Amino acid sequence: MATPMALIKSAAQFSGWMRNAALPVWAKTGWDDQRGGFHERLNLDSTPDLDAVRRVRTQARQIYVYAHAHVLDWFDGKALALNGLDYLVGKAWRMGGAGGWVMKLNPDGSVADKTCDLYEQAFALLALAHAYRISGDAQIKTLAGDTLAFIDETLGHTSGGWREAEPDRQPRRQNPHMHMFEASLALHQAFGGQEHLARAGNILKLMRNHWLCPTGALLEDFRADWSPLAGADGRKTEPGHQFEWVWLLDRYTALSGNETGPEASSLYTFAKTYGSSPATGLIVAAVRDDGVLVDGSARTWQQTEHLKAALVQAQRGRSGEWDNAQDALHQLLTKFLKPAPSGCWIDAYDAAGNPAVTNITASTLYHLMVAAVETGRILNQQGKAELRTIK
Repeated sequence: MATPMALIKSAAQFSGWMRNAALPVWAKTGWDDQRGGFHERLNLDSTPDLDAVRRVRTQARQIYVYAHAHVLDWFDGKALALNGLDYLVGKAWRMGGAGGWVMKLNPDGSVADKTCDLYEQAFALLALAHAYRISGDAQIKTLAGDTLAFIDETLGHTSGGWREAEPDRQPRRQNPHMHMFEASLALHQAFGGQEHLARAGNILKLMRNHWLCPTGALLEDFRADWSPLAGADGRKTEPGHQFEWVWLLDRYTALSGNETGPEASSLYTFAKTYGSSPATGLIVAAVRDDGVLVDGSARTWQQTEHLKAALVQAQRGRSGEWDNAQDALHQLLTKFLKPAPSGCWIDAYDAAGNPAVTNITASTLYHLMVAAVETGRILNQQGKAELRTIK
């Protein structure tokens, strides 16, 4: 089936919004000229929240956004990305000892939470991989290696994967491991070699052996030995994460040559069947492993992951998915982007479909950037394939 013209037009609108509105706004308003670093969020009038504590994941995600935008020639983001990296290294990397990245910073750059969280380590790696692509700086590669050494030596777990944080906490979650999978693919693309793909392959084994149910539901929270938590907590699934995995598995297959089609199809089918709200049509926050709704609220990132997953499934020939991708993109544009100030978004809706926001969180730009990049990449590939068919 040919790519729907409506999808192509919506994709052009999305790309234009990212290049001409979002990237300029967050480069100017989202950067702290006085103290350095990226603001954690903007107020609803699009002015910066000067008092918000800064998550290290947000700093890392913004570095990724502007480095990748520079690589694609979407925005002259090299200086901003590298300034962001200088701030991140200077404020959040634990000098001496085992190393590792702290979790949160105060607005003045002092440490607000010295916990070394696996989620933060994963996004630091993503930032380092993309910063290396625009700079070629050997020190960045060394720091990525030091980060991986900290993760393996300090957070490593005998049951496979890594602990949640140092100091340790429970439950164990698949989510930070998913982002370690994502970071491993980015490190492979930046540095080459097979060790990063091997790490991603080991995480994939954890999914196959522990997280993915025969029904296609992907469980979220676990005991130390990867057995599900007791009761309702052990049955929670997040459709947004399932869609995110569909896209990540497609990228892993493209880079490694190892097929992941059955897992991706199973994840997608469950999330597509149970993951949207009958009341709003949006992808919801959580459902149970039998599809029963747990949390009907919706955030921007869940819609971007639906879009990415529908696109890769469409490219693999799954019937109806180009139309599903268009529906996902239409929802994103009309409900999340259009009602917001220029370059911003309405980040959350409640279960009844009412806006449920008090600010505009910077970390969502990462999800929107990846979605914009992948929309353009896949539709460009699809268009070339259709032209070859016509010839």
